[in-house]
Formats: sequence, structure tokens, C-alpha cells
Amino acid sequence: MTLKELLKGKLTKKELALVPSSFDIIGNKDKAIAIVELDDKIKKKAKTVANALMKKHKNVKSVLLKASPRSGVFRTREYKVIGGDKKTEVVHAENGCRFLVDPVSVYFSQRESTERQRITELVKKDEVVMVFFAGVGPFAIEIAKKCSPKSVIGIEINPVAVDYFFKNIKLNKLENVEVLLGDVAEKAKEFYNKCDHVLMPLPEKAMDYLNDAIKCLKKGGVCHFYCFSQEDKLKNVKTRINHIATSMGKKIKFLHVQKVLPYGPKIWKYRIDFRII
Repeated sequence: MTLKELLKGKLTKKELALVPSSFDIIGNKDKAIAIVELDDKIKKKAKTVANALMKKHKNVKSVLLKASPRSGVFRTREYKVIGGDKKTEVVHAENGCRFLVDPVSVYFSQRESTERQRITELVKKDEVVMVFFAGVGPFAIEIAKKCSPKSVIGIEINPVAVDYFFKNIKLNKLENVEVLLGDVAEKAKEFYNKCDHVLMPLPEKAMDYLNDAIKCLKKGGVCHFYCFSQEDKLKNVKTRINHIATSMGKKIKFLHVQKVLPYGPKIWKYRIDFRII
């Protein structure tokens, strides 16, 4: 049921027209958090929105209102608790894995669950996988748990996220995951020419770190590069990727383009896979 449907009869038609259809839920069947975004004109009805969500979804114990865009190196945003418990840490269940997370202090997108599942289908047994911008570890942990890789390395600059990353490794009973706190540009150096896959799930900055990703890959290794783009501009993104690789003396072969999630009017988050040949 959409947010608009939940609020029918509780808001005026004019107010309802300003309500977005979607909302996010992070957590599990026992405890979850709902996250909503509201137009300034109807924020005075935030409590009504929160009550409607908690009434419909009994596992939702807190409702957060987005209070700022994502910003800064840590990709976090400000939230306001508009209903329920002020404790916002939950265990999110996804694809047979569990992730302890507090969306107020770390970046986490439950909307990328399907994409994380797609990635696990691309990794083979005994491969070495590098995850740049690893956050609380969702990509790394799902790969480690499902693909039997030789090792998975995650690099993350947010110390709070790294703390959750370590807890999530323990929560999922894994041993083949290495976590590094710091900037990708510094921490990736020790893994140059050692990786079969490099994931770059930070579209805003991926191009800035493409040089490091290519250096981490063995010959035959695959980069999973994420970007925001209009569909008719993807050719330009590929041209830039190829130019960087060529300037490094590397030849690449583009393998696949995956449309991941909508981002804005005619803009999508894409994954571009290419191999070092």
C-alpha cells in the first residue's frame, strides 16, 4: 500500500496531492523504522503520517522524517523522529543476511537489495573482491556469505559505519571479510593487481577513484562502476571510462549496463561492468 493510500481520509485532497507515494522501511518483522519525505506545506501533519504508518505496519516502531539532503563525506542526512521510539538502531533482514544499522548515523539503502543480489550472481568461488565505499558492509557481507570468495575487502571512511561493519561480520558469522577504515585512495594501494572484482557503489565519486579500481584489478578482472546518468548520456560515461583506462595503458571490454534505480527526472543510477583484457 502506498503512502497516499494510507492517508486517504486523514488528509484533505489538497494535502494528499503533496504526499509522495513511496516510503522506506528498514528493519525486520519484529522491529523496523519507516522513513518518509514530506513537502514543507504538509509537515504540520507529520504526526498523522507517522500514526498511519505505525497502525498499518505493526513492526514499525519509529518513523523518521528526512530533514536534509545527503551531504558530506559520510553521505548522511539529518532526520527528525516524528513518531514512536527515539532509538533508531535496527537489524535489517535482506537476502538471507542481517545488518545492524542506524540510518541516522550511517548511509544505508534498503532499495538496493535487488542490486546486491544481482552482484552475488556475478562473483565466483575463490575470487578476491574489493568493495570501495563499503558502508556498514551490505555488498561485502552478501558476497562473502553467498559466493564462497577467497576474500572480500571493504574500505570505508566513516568510523561509525566501520564499527557497524565489524558487528555485521560477527552477526553473519563470517571470517573471510577484511575491513579497512580510511580513504580509498590510500587504503587501496596494498591491493593493486590482486582483485578479481572491484565494486564502486558511490555514483557521485566513482569516476574520481576509477584509477585506483583499475590498479586493483588483475588482468581479466571486472570493475562494477556505478554512476548517475540519463540513458542517452551513457555513451559519454563509457568514453570517459575508456579514456582513463587507456591513459593507464590498460585495455578494457564493456560487458553489461544495468539500470539500478531511478534518481531524478530521466536520470537513473546505472551499473557499468567492464573487464580488463
